[in-house]
Amino acid sequence: MNTKLTRYKTDSRRIVLMKRGTICSGDTSIGCVVLNMSTGGAGLAVESDEPIPFAFELKIESEPIRRRCVVAWRLERRLGVTFECDQLQRPK
Repeated sequence: MNTKLTRYKTDSRRIVLMKRGTICSGDTSIGCVVLNMSTGGAGLAVESDEPIPFAFELKIESEPIRRRCVVAWRLERRLGVTFECDQLQRPK
């Protein structure tokens, strides 16, 4: 049996960020640390075992915009997200 594996491809130009962030979905806010980031996505470490929605907005401290994110992978309290570039939103 031939099995084809799909692998999540990371952007080689990720920068280490280590900034506080907030995962926002509806009335829910979950604290996180943005470990690294590229133009296409980020690596996050969440602070609790709360369920994370598949899609959410990410607010990063000291940045004027929220990024619309989709979860690409999750391993315990760490997750990788991709940005939906056309969905960048300024805070209200």
